[in-house]
Amino acid sequence: MTTKAYYKERTDHFRQKAEALQKKENQLSLARLISFLSGIVIFFGLISITIQGAIFGLLGGLVVFAWLVKQYAKNEKAKNTFRYLEEINHKEEQCLHGNYFEYPDGSQYVDAGHPYSYDLDIFGHASLFQYINRTTSKPAADLLAEWLKTPGSFGEISKRQQAVKELMPMMDWRQELITLGYESSAAAKDPREIMHWAKSRNFFLSRSYVKMVALVLSGLSLTTTVLVIAGFPVALLAIVLVVNFFYYFTQAKLISQLHNQVGKSSDMLNLYASTIRMIENRNFESEKLRVLQDIFVKGKPVSAQIGQLAKIAGRLDVRLNVMVSIPLNLFFFWDIHCCYMLEQWKTEHATDISRWFAAMAEFEVISSLSNMAYNNPEWVMPVVVPDYFVLEALDAGHPLIPVIHRITSTLTIDHNGKAVIVTGSNMSGKSTFLRTCGVNAVLALAGAPVCASSFKISHVHLFSSMRISDSLEDNTSSFYAELKKLAAMIKHAAGNQKVFLLLDEILRGTNSNDRYTGSVALIRQLIRYGTVTIIATHDLKLADMEAQLPGQIDNYHFDVKIDGDELYFDYKLTPGICQSLNASILMKKMGIEISGQE
Repeated sequence: MTTKAYYKERTDHFRQKAEALQKKENQLSLARLISFLSGIVIFFGLISITIQGAIFGLLGGLVVFAWLVKQYAKNEKAKNTFRYLEEINHKEEQCLHGNYFEYPDGSQYVDAGHPYSYDLDIFGHASLFQYINRTTSKPAADLLAEWLKTPGSFGEISKRQQAVKELMPMMDWRQELITLGYESSAAAKDPREIMHWAKSRNFFLSRSYVKMVALVLSGLSLTTTVLVIAGFPVALLAIVLVVNFFYYFTQAKLISQLHNQVGKSSDMLNLYASTIRMIENRNFESEKLRVLQDIFVKGKPVSAQIGQLAKIAGRLDVRLNVMVSIPLNLFFFWDIHCCYMLEQWKTEHATDISRWFAAMAEFEVISSLSNMAYNNPEWVMPVVVPDYFVLEALDAGHPLIPVIHRITSTLTIDHNGKAVIVTGSNMSGKSTFLRTCGVNAVLALAGAPVCASSFKISHVHLFSSMRISDSLEDNTSSFYAELKKLAAMIKHAAGNQKVFLLLDEILRGTNSNDRYTGSVALIRQLIRYGTVTIIATHDLKLADMEAQLPGQIDNYHFDVKIDGDELYFDYKLTPGICQSLNASILMKKMGIEISGQE
């Protein structure tokens, strides 16, 4: 069965499950109404005959009603879970058709100043992030963005690859992980306030007298209440409550400060607890997953610890309900006791919470990469080597181009101090080829599978200069912006950094003579530093450098095919220099008269 067919089968299966539970839900809803009305009818039917029988009849109806309410809630939760699973599988099916645009696109991570992410469409609409991302928590989305922006260490990459391979066939587990996030409206909430609170100093534990006074006043309130019930003046209780109010008021600022950091986070923390519980209850084989799991299972399960924090935070949120909060705090100083419990929890776990969230995020990111691997079984795990430089890309394609439209290319670079010059006509595929090399390099260095039948690459720092624009805000021309970017690349290359450069139409913002002179000088300088560069250009004169620097320049091209006045492209990377240009034919087709032609 193909991957598309399997997703379709799962989508239909979960839809049928949800529809069956919807029918059951309708039945339970009707049964609830009948049980409630039956209790009322029995009560009024028997009230004139036997009061005891009427009361027992009413209570029986209410007990059945309560049981049905519980069954209804349980059924609704199961139905919603199947609905989410139906949606998840339908979206995966659509993704295989090239429609992955319903996933978060990571536009908040777009950075025009990053060494390569802006040029290679790593973030934003129709980006690599959007294609990969199946995370639901904020820490996981941040971590996925970081993995795509920064190569993993050499040893870390192979550990990630093994982890991805292990999770790849575990579809039910991976999709259950996603479903947890779908079920929580707080999934995307940022936990930084919680982590900041965990590192802050304690306001209440350092002042134990606050709790002692609150306990004394609570006892006084209860005693006074009993006395008023016994017949003492109500004014006595009023005086005590006024004292309680003023004492609470003296602590209100600190309570609000703590609540601003921890409040409204119980749903998010319950989600994290459920996610971590899934991790705790599974056996893993790969080294990385076992190390991450050990963070959660040594000692008391972390899911229980975070669940406890969620419960305390939820109690403190009671202060948002004024009708409940006022009596609880006037009589029992509810908020103060919650603050003490929160700080006691923090004292035990302050150094652990950021580590817990980070480990949870890694599981989500690895699960996302595993999902991509499952969706593309023809892709391969790359070989990443420490030696500089090697690139062996066999049948490499751009991951974001649907397979029915994808044209693959093969390229080998086997030593450093080399420039690959790719010439070609307009729209022939030069820029797409650069992005193909770049995006697959990003995937390889993140520990993910790549879109190729074989892929080997050195552990390098990737840089690109492809998409340069003016900046009115910074008063920067596109030419100057490009020079700044090239200067940063040269600095890294001169510092013996293992860099891999992708350059598209360098120095395009100046005249042709300066562009050629500058390009030759730049290429010679980069080769002298031992750098490896792939350059896409229209300037055929640059290809003549192969004769000047034999063994250090390789020429490739993308050609245009001409059939009469029509053009078409095969998008095939071919050794040698491009010999055909399409600009004049295109201009003629647009009605522009070329000198010397009718």
